[in-house]
Amino acid sequence: MLKGKEKILFATVMLLTGMAGYFVGRLTAPERIQIQQMETAAVCEDMSEKREGGHILINPLIECDNYQPTQKNSVVEMERQVQNYLVKAKEEQKVSFVSVYYRDLNFGDWMGINEKENFSPASLLKVPIMITAYKKAETEPSFLQKRIPYTAHLDNNAVPNITDSNMIKIGKYYTIEDLIERMIEHSDNEAKELLLQNLDGNFIIRVMKDIGINTMGNMNGDFVSVKDYSGFFRLLYNGTYLNHDMSEKALALLSKVTYNKGLLAGLPKGITVAHKFGERAYADSNLKQLHECGIVYINNSPYLICVMTRGTDFEVLASVISDISAIVYKEATSTN
Repeated sequence: MLKGKEKILFATVMLLTGMAGYFVGRLTAPERIQIQQMETAAVCEDMSEKREGGHILINPLIECDNYQPTQKNSVVEMERQVQNYLVKAKEEQKVSFVSVYYRDLNFGDWMGINEKENFSPASLLKVPIMITAYKKAETEPSFLQKRIPYTAHLDNNAVPNITDSNMIKIGKYYTIEDLIERMIEHSDNEAKELLLQNLDGNFIIRVMKDIGINTMGNMNGDFVSVKDYSGFFRLLYNGTYLNHDMSEKALALLSKVTYNKGLLAGLPKGITVAHKFGERAYADSNLKQLHECGIVYINNSPYLICVMTRGTDFEVLASVISDISAIVYKEATSTN
């Protein structure tokens, strides 16, 4: 039987790997209204979408037209240019494998390159952990203000290559909200571990069941694709799992992430991007994985982009993500 943090990590893996079921499977859960909304989002995978509006970072999905739209010229050109870039990047040995997923969040046009290939999510798991904590806070508002002492180092296995100086300090108290913020904004692994200690495993499993989770994966293995993972950002943008206030709160926090060498480096300055990165290195090889996914808010035409990579140099992989981000932005903002 799983206990404590093992149950929490198990449940988090279930949430992440179960997103494929969210897109293609039948969903059943006690909170039927929420699940029906999520089913509507899944039906809209290749449909034109109509939305509620009236929010800053979210745009709740309310219905979709039942027809297959003509793919935009700009999306076709986008895929062609990214494919051409990847051929060159592989020839130059910048990267060994790349997956890309793009989706226009207003109209549903999307393109994918190797979008079903699985990768190790690493710190990308912090997004579903955040969603779980905010879900708990919907029914227990005081939970976010609970104060927790940080008395000792918790994660002896994780040695991040991409670091941030603004980490939690031993001997201080932090609220649950503080821990969520540091876990997301600064990708603080210690904040994540302390947060996991204060999330009830049974509650997390119930949250997983609410969205129809019925699969599991290896926490350290390659078990998530760009298309599956993008579902977390769609859940937040669509406002279909967390309530609208919590969905807005989550995306606002993701828009403060300090990492700026990937998606952001390929965009003009000043654009709001709700994003998260993840990195994985291996002790027994020089193989590395670097990923970044997020929502780019341009005028009234936000889009979702998710890039996952394998290679041998984090800096080079970051530059590949940046280059792809620049190509996607250029075509997404074209008039074709």
